[in-house]
Amino acid sequence: MKFSIITLLIGAAAATSQGPYRVFEELSSAPEPWILKDDAAKVDQDLSFKLRIHLKNRNVASFQQQVLDVSTPGHPSYGRHFSREEIHSMIAPSDDAFASVLDWLESYNLTSRATVERGWIVIDSTIGEVETLLDTKYQVFENTETGKKAARTLAYSLPAGLHAYIDIVAPTIKFSAPKPQLSTIVKDFEAPKNLKAVGTAADIHDGLDVVACNTSTTVDCIQALYKFKHFRGSRRNGNQIGLAGFLEEYAQHDDFAQFLTTYVPDAYDVDFSEVLINGGLNTQDATGGPQNIVEANLDIQYGAGLAYPTPSIYFSTGGRPPETVDYELDNEPYLEFLTYLLAMEKIPQTISISYGDNEWGVPASYALTVCDLFAQVAARGVTVLASSGDSGSGSNCSSTDPTKLLYTPAFPASCPWVTAVGATRYVAPELAVSFSGGGFSDFFPRPAWQDADVSSWLSTKADPAYTQYFNVSGRAYPDISAQGVYFHTILEGEDGLVSGTSASAPAFAAVVALLNSDRISNGLAPFGFLNPWLYSVGKSGLTDIVVGKGRGCTQVPGSGFPAVVGWDPVTGLGTPDFKKLRLASTGIAS
Repeated sequence: MKFSIITLLIGAAAATSQGPYRVFEELSSAPEPWILKDDAAKVDQDLSFKLRIHLKNRNVASFQQQVLDVSTPGHPSYGRHFSREEIHSMIAPSDDAFASVLDWLESYNLTSRATVERGWIVIDSTIGEVETLLDTKYQVFENTETGKKAARTLAYSLPAGLHAYIDIVAPTIKFSAPKPQLSTIVKDFEAPKNLKAVGTAADIHDGLDVVACNTSTTVDCIQALYKFKHFRGSRRNGNQIGLAGFLEEYAQHDDFAQFLTTYVPDAYDVDFSEVLINGGLNTQDATGGPQNIVEANLDIQYGAGLAYPTPSIYFSTGGRPPETVDYELDNEPYLEFLTYLLAMEKIPQTISISYGDNEWGVPASYALTVCDLFAQVAARGVTVLASSGDSGSGSNCSSTDPTKLLYTPAFPASCPWVTAVGATRYVAPELAVSFSGGGFSDFFPRPAWQDADVSSWLSTKADPAYTQYFNVSGRAYPDISAQGVYFHTILEGEDGLVSGTSASAPAFAAVVALLNSDRISNGLAPFGFLNPWLYSVGKSGLTDIVVGKGRGCTQVPGSGFPAVVGWDPVTGLGTPDFKKLRLASTGIAS
């Protein structure tokens, strides 16, 4: 819901000074792998620029406690999720906050180009105007790994009187963009050698083809392994699954149709819907080659294919450089995506995100604000699942702090309001895969709902020689895991193989979507925030993974986390057993 500036200014005090400028956020240097370009790479002062200011919400602690209450089995409020309007009335920033910030903008003649949308003020301006407003200078930085350029600043200031009202201003000091959590495409591969299957297909369940599914992964493999081959949700009970897309990744309708024909043949005359956000596209000509469709195709093919007949939506969030320059001005996709979701009257009950950053590349203020938005999404009765990353405990232990060695946590997997999904491979036995991301947040403390399991791991399973490399009191992840290796994916009409926790997230999300369908059809509320349920009632429906190890960094020999009995930072609590999860969820035996 958008509000006019005039309405918000009615009754406001006469314009007054907000005090002298003080530094609000700053970095000592650009985070790796970004470097400052030479002075010739100046930022055009007349370029259009969208600046976002997020005001601090009220009552955050009490609101988040209420979200926990409606998400905790056994609590009297369990399942009583909140509406869009109820959340706004609980946490909307104060009138003083809006009036003070708008008074400041008015002094720079910017209110006529400002839009107020709930807790955000968005200003359509130019680089030059923003530099004056924030007492800063934007410069062009280059990512030495990708070659991409971005206009960013290392510090900016705000009037001292506004510091108490504002969370973040963006884009400013955030450099990184979320990356798809997948490996390269594989089209020719060899079956694993000397792999010993435990038992036979008949000893497992649902006719699982052990040899085939130990070699590559299909819809049949996942349905059989996780025991939902014969379950069908409803197409008409209001349940939906959403797949998030960023970075100009485009889900191809023709490839989706071919995938269903090949791997989900009973899903005839089915397609996914599109929602385009912030200038996002979903181009169907695969411009630029297959790389800009891999993540999107993987997500929609497995998220929607496994959850069939649940209606599916692909959310494509934009953020691209202006055509006149070769550097990026605007790349805040989580802010745009989550703000859009929260403005929707009805959000899909399950959302899968297969993108992530390293925590060290994300300013703490940005991570905290985004995580608070995830809490608001959870309050609406939505389960958000995110890939845990594809670098184990971190591939570079000196990237977080050059003065000491530390593991590298991933975001948004480290946000406690999302369900982080690690990866496994093989089916008999199912093992932790080496790239499965896991660890402990440096931003977010460990929540109570996982404290017993994680404390047990720390006291009985963690190697004390390595605890110096991570924050033992941080939010631990992943929460759960699923298959993540050699997923058959249709790419421009060809069958390729794709691996990564990018595959695991939509696979587990599909399981949650089917469970939500079952709950709704039986008169129950959807799960919403899933983690308190997973770490209590839902634990009985998970298969503990006890073999395998995640990789670490070369600077710390032996680093990385092994899979062990109970929760561990490579596979979490384990992989889904749909029949047991359904029984725990609705009391219905399959």
